[in-house]
Amino acid sequence: MTMTAADSPVREMALADALEWEAARLADIAAGRRDAAAMLWSCERALVAPASLSRHPGFERACLHANDAGWPVHLRATGGDLVPQSPDIVNLSVLFRASREGASGLEDAYRRLTAPICGALSDAGISSCYGDVPGAFCDGRFNITVLGRKFAGTAQRWRPMTDGNAIQSHALMLMRPPDENMIATLNRFYHDCGINRVIDASAHVGLHDILQKDVSKLAQHRFLRMIAVLAHESLARAPTAKRRR
Repeated sequence: MTMTAADSPVREMALADALEWEAARLADIAAGRRDAAAMLWSCERALVAPASLSRHPGFERACLHANDAGWPVHLRATGGDLVPQSPDIVNLSVLFRASREGASGLEDAYRRLTAPICGALSDAGISSCYGDVPGAFCDGRFNITVLGRKFAGTAQRWRPMTDGNAIQSHALMLMRPPDENMIATLNRFYHDCGINRVIDASAHVGLHDILQKDVSKLAQHRFLRMIAVLAHESLARAPTAKRRR
């Protein structure tokens, strides 16, 4: 991790523990034990794949090669595509309940997830937008892009409830752009799975590049602290489904 301050808004934890935390909070929300949860976190180097990717015939071979290269593979419950994790990546997990009356859709949930990130970028004087970026890993129309390159990727998981939905949303932010080793590992994984996809390092941009004039640890800390504050404020004021009695 690039920040080590005791009051860092980012929790450094094992990837398995982070995935377990997300699953537990989603279960709590679905059961009516809580309304929402949010966390910024970072973890060790690894690849995270959606369960659908495991159905490709070369998946086991791909996992073996990735593990040998120092990139162990974990499966996740949300959709999307193959993504890397590393100490140079910070994740925002936002989980909440949405009532049926509110008629929240995928787009609403994505905007709720990304609003704190876009707000922090704006506060730092950085313009951002949504959009696909050819050559980016886990590409999607709700990437957060800066200067036409991918800064953050997003994913969701919904669990139906009797009075609404429990929603797990996740954003992955690049503190630094992917290095050659990360890109080579992603492309080797796709090749082993027989998937015709090539990831391009130049399709991505990291916070370190975006800030340019102020690349200090303090600047990164301020940016991430702003995201944490905005995320929790959003959850505190948002309407939620009524808890089950």
